[in-house]
Amino acid sequence: MEQMIKTYLGIFLIMMMTVIGIGIVSAEVEITRARDFKSDIIVEMENSDYNVNVLNACIKQAKDIGYGLEITLFGNDGSIISYQEGVELPKDGVRLAEIVLSYSYSMGPFSSSKQHSIRGYGR
Repeated sequence: MEQMIKTYLGIFLIMMMTVIGIGIVSAEVEITRARDFKSDIIVEMENSDYNVNVLNACIKQAKDIGYGLEITLFGNDGSIISYQEGVELPKDGVRLAEIVLSYSYSMGPFSSSKQHSIRGYGR
């Protein structure tokens, strides 16, 4: 009887470790996807020289995936613009852009969802 209890306890602990391990790995995959997406957005914006259509497309694409995207543009003339659709860009051009990508991920067997954000800069 004692051996049976130890066996079932061992199986239960192994199953719990497996479920927790899978949750940690899936959370890391979600984090990696968000980091890659942020990097892709920065490259797209830099390559387009901060074109309004590209900025709008990036915001729409982030919204479609389920991310929140905030873009702050710093102009050559010292102006600071929190970009939203329909806002005009600085007249002297953009010197720097700050990107804040908000995403949520769930970790563990209880699917506790947490909100996180990644910050990046484009020049």
